[in-house]
Amino acid sequence: MIAIEKTKAVIAISPLLVDNATATAVAIDTLGYKHLRVYLTVGVTDIAMTAAPKLQDCATSGGSYADITGAVLTTTPAADADESIYALDLDLRGTHERYIKIVAACGDGTAGINVAATAILSRPDSGTTTLNAGLTEVVAV
Repeated sequence: MIAIEKTKAVIAISPLLVDNATATAVAIDTLGYKHLRVYLTVGVTDIAMTAAPKLQDCATSGGSYADITGAVLTTTPAADADESIYALDLDLRGTHERYIKIVAACGDGTAGINVAATAILSRPDSGTTTLNAGLTEVVAV
């Protein structure tokens, strides 16, 4: 079995243009996995983000989320960060809550920031056996 088949992909922020607001994030359910990587993609932009993107956690998907210590980019994507990919890694074996969200606050520009985020859950527990979970289609050549 190929290791990448033992992962689960989740859309953390659907691709959208955001201006003077925080991108709407989807709660990532981490149950059954030991590692999370969230890829933040910044497309065409004319304004910087207002703060460095970060991860937050919560015990329930609809509850109040709190910042995870250290789970923040060391730089804030600037107005010239077109076509950039950033990653945040989280070891889920720690004391984190079950649900994780990414926070990406976008500045007030002429148009805004094209942004998206994809989460990859990996290192599944022994009982988690779904291959290529979360993917619409997989083509293997």
